[in-house]
Amino acid sequence: MITDILLVGPEELKILCDNYPTCKVKKLTDSENLIQQYEVSIQGECEKNYYDFLLDNCIAMSSHNFYSKVKTDKKFCERMKKRI
Repeated sequence: MITDILLVGPEELKILCDNYPTCKVKKLTDSENLIQQYEVSIQGECEKNYYDFLLDNCIAMSSHNFYSKVKTDKKFCERMKKRI
């Protein structure tokens, strides 16, 4: 299972939910702002496919997990640079 924190707007959240219809979404912020923080849980998806999905949909840097992995995993960072 993948659990991630995303800082996104409603359009990006819809893209995620359309691609992962069984995902669980919990809103973490309580504000009037368009951009909100969400905790997302996705059952049965591998990290590689999830990160590729985020990158392909231009929401990778909105992901806490993606950002952290880019900062700490040199191999992952190089793979992502090649994909871009």
